[in-house]
Amino acid sequence: MNEPRTNLTSRQRLHEYQTMLARRLQEARAKSSTESFLGVQIGDQHWLLSLSDTGEVLDYQPPARVPLTQPWYLGLVNARGNLLGVIDFSLFCGETPTAGSAGAKIVVLSKDPQRACAIVVPRVAGLRSLSDLQPVEAAQDESRLWQGRAWRDAQGTLWREMDVRRLLAEPAFLQVGRTRA
Repeated sequence: MNEPRTNLTSRQRLHEYQTMLARRLQEARAKSSTESFLGVQIGDQHWLLSLSDTGEVLDYQPPARVPLTQPWYLGLVNARGNLLGVIDFSLFCGETPTAGSAGAKIVVLSKDPQRACAIVVPRVAGLRSLSDLQPVEAAQDESRLWQGRAWRDAQGTLWREMDVRRLLAEPAFLQVGRTRA
């Protein structure tokens, strides 16, 4: 007779545990979407990518070139059966090209498969929380509306938020094709 009661108690504990786990995951997602960012270094620039806007981080694989595209459009990679357009973000910004060296990663900028694209990141600096950073005034480039607020960390490094949604809507970023020269 004690067996049904034991099973009920075990089920109750399991249900309570699942409820608690679901609540913690929801809290972590809510917190990460407002406070946590993925920190990356591209060239001399340090960028903060919102965890709510970005997808996954993949090991670097050389993209397959696509003819008649912008120099900063590196080509396509296959990521779990999905094609991703890969952009050299440093070159897109008018800086030196990013080398696909050891340790380089591909950061997926969109979770939406219709807008799937990624950037090459030579160095991933890990998660950053706004609570660990101090806001600073920094000049805003009017041609880069996707460039967000500026922050400094305890070591004095300047970090800029990248507004991924604005970047993905930027006409210059969307125009990967080029005409024949």
